[in-house]
Amino acid sequence: MATPRVMNRYPRSGERIAPSTLREFLMEPIPKQWQQEASSRLCDLDETAWDRFSPEALAELSKLVIDRVATYHVRNVLQDRHFPRPPKSLRLEDLRLENRTRRCLAREGFEEDLSKLGDSTISKVLSIRAFGPRCLVDLLSALESSRAGRGEGEDGPPGRTILSGELTAGAQRLSNLPGAKMARCDDPRFSRMIQAIDVEAKTAAELARQLLTRSHDPPDADYATKQVRQLADRIEGMSKLTIEEELIQIFGSTPYERNRKILIGYFGWEDGRQHTLTEIGTRFGITRERIRQVCAKLTKKHKNLEAIAAPVMDRALKLIARRLPCSAAKLEAEFSRKRLTAIDMQLEGVATGAKLLERPETFKIVKVDAGQSEDGRLAVRPDQVDATLAIVDLAKKEAYFHGLATVENVERAIVQKFPDCADRDLAVQTLKLIEGFTWLDQATGWFRLVPIAKHGLPKAIDKILAVAGKVTVSEMHTAMCRNRRLWKDPPPEHVLLEYCRRMPGVRVEGRRIISDPPRDWRKSLTGVEAQLVGVLEQHGPVMERGAMEDICVTAGMNRFSFHAFVSWSPVIAQFGHSVYGLLGTEVSQEQIDELIADRRTKRSSHRVLDSHGWTDDGKVWLSYRLSKAASTYAVITIPAALKKTVHGRFELVDVDGRKIGTLATKEGRAWGLGAFMREHGARIGDYVVVSLDLQMRTAVISLGEEPR
Repeated sequence: MATPRVMNRYPRSGERIAPSTLREFLMEPIPKQWQQEASSRLCDLDETAWDRFSPEALAELSKLVIDRVATYHVRNVLQDRHFPRPPKSLRLEDLRLENRTRRCLAREGFEEDLSKLGDSTISKVLSIRAFGPRCLVDLLSALESSRAGRGEGEDGPPGRTILSGELTAGAQRLSNLPGAKMARCDDPRFSRMIQAIDVEAKTAAELARQLLTRSHDPPDADYATKQVRQLADRIEGMSKLTIEEELIQIFGSTPYERNRKILIGYFGWEDGRQHTLTEIGTRFGITRERIRQVCAKLTKKHKNLEAIAAPVMDRALKLIARRLPCSAAKLEAEFSRKRLTAIDMQLEGVATGAKLLERPETFKIVKVDAGQSEDGRLAVRPDQVDATLAIVDLAKKEAYFHGLATVENVERAIVQKFPDCADRDLAVQTLKLIEGFTWLDQATGWFRLVPIAKHGLPKAIDKILAVAGKVTVSEMHTAMCRNRRLWKDPPPEHVLLEYCRRMPGVRVEGRRIISDPPRDWRKSLTGVEAQLVGVLEQHGPVMERGAMEDICVTAGMNRFSFHAFVSWSPVIAQFGHSVYGLLGTEVSQEQIDELIADRRTKRSSHRVLDSHGWTDDGKVWLSYRLSKAASTYAVITIPAALKKTVHGRFELVDVDGRKIGTLATKEGRAWGLGAFMREHGARIGDYVVVSLDLQMRTAVISLGEEPR
């Protein structure tokens, strides 16, 4: 049947000027010369416009509507927009269309079944030959006006408004979803579905509220119902996604599949590992710069990212915040266990995703030990990065110089430097990731770092076993306690036993520690210690200290070095007052008593403090006769009667007024004479006289024969 020729030019009296289907493209204000209300926009030109504007004004306004639609058509904005489905009972001849519009539709077969338009997009309808933006506006205005005149029901009687029950039910379901308020129109996951129904709705919750209070259905109620259902399904499924799926949905919304794959590959949302620009460029056969451009475009096109709902990422960040500080590997395992990721995404990928979503930086990943694998990564608060690195440095130094350390000592030192961000938990979590970390006693915090321990305990154990061969743990502990410069708090016996169990070349039987195989002390000891052991091997195994000193000094040993090593060397043991020998030596009490008695008979009978008094001008003078100890240590005593008078520091000068140093006094003792004695070759039996001026705080010293 031929299409009748009728003249029904758009705009037609009583019909809409601006189709509601194209509302989002017609938000422009009506020009001022025709504007009756400040808020009037082109999209508000419905059927009532004929009562509010003159025919001349409507003619001009209709041209603006067509121009705006033509502009958006050129920009391909209408490419995926659904065309509203006409009622099945509506025929092409029932619509008052322009001839061109009618002929184009008839030529495409829509004359027999106009409802087939609902199977197309607006872009596809626009692609009909000779069918342009004017025809589109003409057709939509006629369809929407016809539908409004018939009522919203598909086959309902004219003039009666029947709302879609399915659309109302879908809107009610959407309204009841907790996540509806977070689903925003500027979120790429929801924008198309929200704007396909109402371009002015800001959130899914607002869309649901407007649908529930609507007075009439959208142009295509069935399509709107489908969109509402899909929107509700997507909102419900938000919390069930993985981190990578959530990020792909937000940033991977592009019609270009290759660009989508580039983005996913670069950020590691397919295998959990971030890749370089070069790797992805090689995979797709394009340059590194092009890869960067594609990823930058897809990740930076969104505005107000911090407001976009990302419940899975937010849940992951909260979990991380609760666990900090924590091993990255442990957190990654927990993510997989709780199904937050299906690709074992690394924590670095989570941090990158959080940055893309403009979430606040809540954690940093620190590589605790450069020698470790990726398991050496620690997640900490951003303000704890420096403290973490300081813990590693301090622990390695402690282990290097002492052979072992305690968490308490590390914590104490770090808290002093970082009082606001360091604590025991951070120290423990950091230490556990250092290469070679081993607990010796977790309850008390003793640990060792196997490849780092070079000095301190391992050296001492080697020396002790080289000299003694085998010792009890109590004997070893006592030997360690002698060196107070190295050990302020020596490791307890059970820690020593545990250390020895893990030390190569050492066997532990009960409480006995045995060298296996035996060691040669000549290879383990050097310098003064080796000379001391040699003297004791030859003249001992136990000796009176003075006799041993005379032999060592005669052999060329420095007297001060002798006294220092005898005092702290772990291979020397004290068996009685001024009686020393090799550690592990078995000696009877009779031998010890004999050496002590012999020492007493040889000991000088004179006192070091010879005499003291006051001069006529109010100065204090002290006269000393040097003993071996006094000449060695250069420490003298202050008479009890002068303890409260002679205290503090004095400038030490000789009889010629030349400054020598400082004489320090405290609690009845004075020191600082060593330089003077060495310079003048002071010997046992020499007299030293010190004159103290309490006002000027000076001390004049002289050395010579017995004073008159």
